[in-house]
Amino acid sequence: MLEKIKRRLPGGEYFRNLMSVFEDLFKGRFTLKDRYFLETFFIGNGYAINSIYLFFFKKYQNNGKINFNGIVFPQYDTVLEKGAFIIEFLDFIYPFLYNDYYNKSGEGPYLYHQVQIEKEDIVIDAGANMGLFSALASHLGGIVYAFEPVKEIRGKYLEKTAQLNPNINIVPLALSNKNGQASIKGSISNSSIISERQKDSDFNEIVKTITLDDWVKQNNIPKVDFIKADIEGAERLMLEGAQWVLKNFAPKLAICTYHLPDDKEVLTKLILQANPNYKIEYRWKKLYAFVEK
Repeated sequence: MLEKIKRRLPGGEYFRNLMSVFEDLFKGRFTLKDRYFLETFFIGNGYAINSIYLFFFKKYQNNGKINFNGIVFPQYDTVLEKGAFIIEFLDFIYPFLYNDYYNKSGEGPYLYHQVQIEKEDIVIDAGANMGLFSALASHLGGIVYAFEPVKEIRGKYLEKTAQLNPNINIVPLALSNKNGQASIKGSISNSSIISERQKDSDFNEIVKTITLDDWVKQNNIPKVDFIKADIEGAERLMLEGAQWVLKNFAPKLAICTYHLPDDKEVLTKLILQANPNYKIEYRWKKLYAFVEK
């Protein structure tokens, strides 16, 4: 125990590594070593999470909000909220801010090579959660439809993010392969309508489901330019219900491929089944797809 305390005091190994990470962040760079340190020592450690969050707040706060060059977020209170925020920041806000794809082991960013958001693009954020990607898409000039079926997450996080960033429209539905209802279980970190992805959870709701095809037609959406999906295994259900959209609009796609063992194969088949013109690239734990125009 004494040795652990020494490592955390000024001059100790832990303290030196902590200061090195802070120095990198202040200089606008981030290394794989920094990522490893955060994952190994920070995540799961309440004191460390509070420390790195305090750094973010001090460096980027503006009028009590966290402002990354115009991408704005509210304050977060609990260790769980702060930890979730830090992880998502590192995965896809940081790469955008510094054009630095340092993260070779994490989930990876949502914007990569030709899969980018242009001004006035209509963006579908499937699994909006706290709204970090929605805020990024808004900052880039997108018109965002943020699908988040969990009432508690919408009220605590997404609605606050939407108030701070323009053109984020919250849709309280789960995208699936049919219109109806489903049980969703999970926490702030993840929630799913797929039974094999449902574990001990903080909430258990019955939510409404809809296909993207039907939602687009019912709401007279003129086009879909970009789809981001991180919905804990339900990505395949979303794609099954988006065949018409993929065929007729050919939106750019950034979809997680790590929730179920056969994600990469199943998602690829569904995309090409709808539109064989898609070019697909696999990086990190995501699938990126686009049609050359």
